[in-house]
Amino acid sequence: MKNKHNTLFTNRLYKLMRERNLTLNRVVTLSGMATTTLSNIVNRGSAPRIDTVFKICEGLGISFTEFFDFPPYNQHLDGTPAKGKESKWEKLGNALTSNEKERVRKILSDEI
Repeated sequence: MKNKHNTLFTNRLYKLMRERNLTLNRVVTLSGMATTTLSNIVNRGSAPRIDTVFKICEGLGISFTEFFDFPPYNQHLDGTPAKGKESKWEKLGNALTSNEKERVRKILSDEI
């Protein structure tokens, strides 16, 4: 049974997929996760683990913060906007293209 947060998560995922013209299978491939994992989240209402959410964000080429930048997650409990100051690392990450992010990952992991 889906709960409110799973529905919000799934709706946001589908919105981002439509914007990028991606299928669930393509998101699975880009995220490096098992098909059943994403299928269970979307179709069965399973709650995603935090590392799974990060993998999905990486596959979509966005930050965790960017994924959850929609109400109610970007609001205080009273409904007022909760925009905080973006860190220098978030600014850098959001300014890089997917290819640039991958190159930085390789440099940081000594794969070059």
